[in-house]
Amino acid sequence: MTSVKPTINAQQWTADTTKGRDSLIEPSIVSGIDNLSTRKSFESRPLEIQAPITKKSPLRRYIKLLFYFVLALTIAAPWIKMGVNLLAEDEPNPPRLPDSMVMFYPPWNYQEIQQMQALLDTYSDPILNWQEFASSKQKNVKDEVENHPNYTHMSVNHFTSKRTALLFTPGTYPVDVQIGYYTSLYGLGSHPDNVTFTGHKGPHCPALDKFTDRPPNGSGLNSFWRSVENIATKPSQDGMTWAVSQAAPLRRMKIYGDLNLFDADSWVSGGFGANIHVGGSINFGGQQQWIMRNTQMQRVIGGAWSLVFVGCTGRVPDETKSLNESGPLISVEKAPRVWLEKPYITLKNQPSTDAESKHEFELRVPRVRHDKAATGPQFDDDDEIRDFRRVKLAIPSIDPDPTKAAIENHSTIQKALNQGKDVVLSPGIYRLSSSLVVAHPNQVILGLGYTTLVAPTDGTPCIHVHNNVPGVRIAGVMLEASAPTVKPQSKQSSLLLWGDDGIIDDGDESNPGLLSDVFARVGGSSFERNVSTDIMVSLFSGSIIGDNLWLWRADHVALRPGEVANFLEISPLYRQTTIGECQVKNGLVVAGANVTIYGLAVEHTTEDQVIWSGENGAVYFYQSELPYDVDESYAANGYVGYRVDANVNRHAAKARLNMRNTLGLGIYSNFRDHDITVTTAVIHSSDNVQMKNIFIVKLDNMGKIGSIINGNGPATSTERGIPHTCLDESCPAWINKQQCRHI
Repeated sequence: MTSVKPTINAQQWTADTTKGRDSLIEPSIVSGIDNLSTRKSFESRPLEIQAPITKKSPLRRYIKLLFYFVLALTIAAPWIKMGVNLLAEDEPNPPRLPDSMVMFYPPWNYQEIQQMQALLDTYSDPILNWQEFASSKQKNVKDEVENHPNYTHMSVNHFTSKRTALLFTPGTYPVDVQIGYYTSLYGLGSHPDNVTFTGHKGPHCPALDKFTDRPPNGSGLNSFWRSVENIATKPSQDGMTWAVSQAAPLRRMKIYGDLNLFDADSWVSGGFGANIHVGGSINFGGQQQWIMRNTQMQRVIGGAWSLVFVGCTGRVPDETKSLNESGPLISVEKAPRVWLEKPYITLKNQPSTDAESKHEFELRVPRVRHDKAATGPQFDDDDEIRDFRRVKLAIPSIDPDPTKAAIENHSTIQKALNQGKDVVLSPGIYRLSSSLVVAHPNQVILGLGYTTLVAPTDGTPCIHVHNNVPGVRIAGVMLEASAPTVKPQSKQSSLLLWGDDGIIDDGDESNPGLLSDVFARVGGSSFERNVSTDIMVSLFSGSIIGDNLWLWRADHVALRPGEVANFLEISPLYRQTTIGECQVKNGLVVAGANVTIYGLAVEHTTEDQVIWSGENGAVYFYQSELPYDVDESYAANGYVGYRVDANVNRHAAKARLNMRNTLGLGIYSNFRDHDITVTTAVIHSSDNVQMKNIFIVKLDNMGKIGSIINGNGPATSTERGIPHTCLDESCPAWINKQQCRHI
C-alpha cells in the first residue's frame, strides 16, 4: 500500500507576521478586514454604549490552544496509531525465504527419495564411521571399542553459528532425518497428520560420540538445541528415538508407535514434550528428569529421578506416594489452571506442486484454554489465523561490520514491531544495537531454527515488553549475552525484560503473555569470556505463562584457535568455565503476579538460581544445577537453587517447583574446584508455599548440599547420583515428622 501525504496550496493562505506571531489566515478574511467601504460602514453606525473590551493575553490564548490541541491529540491517538498501522506496507506472501529455511515437497519416485535423503543428511550431525576412527591415532581414546556400532554422529557442531529450519509441505516422506544442532524440523500442515514420515527411523536423535564417550554407549548430555514440531511419524524400527537433554522439545506431534527418550545406556538429562499423541509406550530409559504436558499416552516405562505429567490423558502413571527403589518420583497435575500453546506457521493453500510461488504462509496463534479444557493434545484447528501480509519475515544482516549489522537488524525488526506487525525471525544470529521493544497487545515474535538474539553491548535486553501490553507471545528464540562496553543505565541488566521494576502490572489473566521455547545463555559459543548480564530473564508484569525455559550460564565454552582445554580429563573439546568468566547472578527473577511456568531449567548462575517475589506463582517441573566453579564464598553468602521471597503469601512448586503450586523440583551439585557445603537447596517462609516431590543429588566431584528446604531434610550422599527427597507433600520447615530419605 502507498501512503499519501495531504498538501497545502500556498496560494490559499498567507502568513500574518505583523503582530509578532506565526499564524495562518485566509486571504479573503484579510482583504475583507482591510476593505475601506467596510470600515466606513462601521464608522457611520450610531454610537452605542458598550462594555469595555478586555484584550486577551496572547500567552493565555496560546495556553488554551495548546490545551485543546493536546486533548484532541489524546482522543485521536488510538485512531492515528491504527491508521499508521493500516497504512504500513504489506509484506510479500509468500515471503522470500533465506537459505537457512529449506522447503521440502513430497517425493514422487525412488530417485527423488534418494536425492532428498542425501540432502537431509547434510543437515545432520557429522558422521564418523568405525574404519575412519580405528585408522586414526586419536589421543585420550581407546584403540578398540567392544560391540561398537558401524558409525556414530558427533557433537562437533556444539557451538556452530549455523542455524537451520527444515520445512515440510503436506504429504508423505519415506526418509530419515537425524536432527542436528540448532536445527528444527517443522510440518507446514494445519494438522500433524498432514505431514507424515514413514522412514526407517523418521526424525530422530540418537546418542552422540559413541566411540569416545562411555563407548559404545555415547552420550546425550550435550544433545541440546534441536526440535521437531507439527508432524506425524510412523517409524518402522523400534519407534522414534529422541535421546536429548535441555532445549530440545517435541511439540504438536502424532507418534504411531513408541517414543524412546533414551538410547541404550547413554546418559541423558532432558527434557520437554507437549501437545503429543503417542500410540505406543513412552520409554524414558535413563532420563534423569522429564516433563510431558498435554500428552495422550498408552504406557510409561523407566525414568531415573523425576517425571512430571501435566494435563496428560490416557494411561498416566499414578503419582508417587512413597519412595520406590526401582523407579523415579512421579508428579501429576491432571488439569492445569491455564494453558497456551506455541504459535506456528502453516501453508494457506496446501500446494500439490513444488512451485514455491503457488502457496502462501499463515501464522497460527493458539487460543488460551483453562482447567478441564486444558487437558490432552489439541489439534482441533481452533487457532487464530493471521495472514503473512501482516507478518514480517526477518533475515539477519550480512554486513561484515558487526556494528553496522547490529544497527540494521534492530532497525528492520523494530520498524515492523512499531507498525503492529508480528515478526517471524528466520534462522540465524542477530546482533542488536538496541532492545527490541514490544508495545502492541497480542504481538508475536516467533523464531525459527534456534534464532539467536545477541544482546546490545550497552547492557539493555534483547527484548523488552512494555507494561500493560497483554497477549504478547515470544517463542522459539535464543537469547545470548554480549560483552558490555558501557555500564548499564538500569539497576539490573537482563537478556529479556517484561515490564519494569517498580511499576505494578498484573496483566490480563484472560489474555496472558507467553514465553515458549525461550533459551538464554551466558557464554558458550563466544571466544569472549567476559560476556555477562545480571539476570537472564526478568518478569515484572503478571499473567505470563512460561513453557519450556532453559536459562544456562555456560559451564563449558568454545576453545579459541590453538587453545588447549584446561581440564583434559573432563573434555579435550571445550574450556571449562572458571571463576570470573561468563558472569550472571540469577537465571530468573519473577516479581509479577500469577506467573505460571511449565518446564523450567536454570543452571550455574553465580548467586541464587531463581528468585520469586510475585504472588500466586506456580512451577511445574524445575531442574537446576548449582555452579561448578564457585569457592567457599558461595556457601557463606547463603545462595540457593530456588528462593521464594519472604513477603510472598502464596506460591507453589511441583516436581521441581510451584509457588501457588510447585511440583517436581530437583537441585543438583557438582562442585569441581572447592569442597563446599551449601546449607540448603530451597528457601521459603510461608504456610501457603506448597512444594511437592523435591529432591537433591550430588552429581560428582566435591562438596554437598546440606539439606533440602529451609535447613530440613537430609544432605546429599557422598556417593554420586543418589537422590534424596522429602516425602511430605509441602515439606514445611516447621513439621517435625517430615520424612526424608534417599530414593
